[in-house]
Amino acid sequence: MAERFPRWGWYFVYTREAHPGEHRPAHRTFEDKLAAARRLRDEVGIRRPILVDDLEGTVHEAYGLLPNMSFVLARGGQILYKAMWTSASRVAEFLERMERSRGGVGYSPFYTEQVEIREADPEAFRRALGVNGPRAVTEWDRACEIWTARARARER
Repeated sequence: MAERFPRWGWYFVYTREAHPGEHRPAHRTFEDKLAAARRLRDEVGIRRPILVDDLEGTVHEAYGLLPNMSFVLARGGQILYKAMWTSASRVAEFLERMERSRGGVGYSPFYTEQVEIREADPEAFRRALGVNGPRAVTEWDRACEIWTARARARER
């Protein structure tokens, strides 16, 4: 998308290890965190600048504490687009609308909020967690049990 929409600044904010385990533990030092951000860059092939949050997670907390959020910000910091879970296609749709409205004539901004549905493959995600270690997998399984119980309770 960065190539499709070059006038927008593109940054990745590395906040924390979302699912620490024996092989990839939670960061103890800022140097650990920098090393993890470099490893992510190299393993995933991230080409945009990576901003690394402090060890306390100040930026992560300020923007909502979720593991995979996306924001589009105006130069002054105004939030133009916010998603609790990244969807590249939805971000692209938004940026396309913004590009079309650049002339300003006939366009008026307004606020909207909606719930999106995404396809999930929890088993594939669970297998990928194995890279971080057995503890990460065990914690994921426990989280899935909790979410399932909560969903069932809401259905009653």
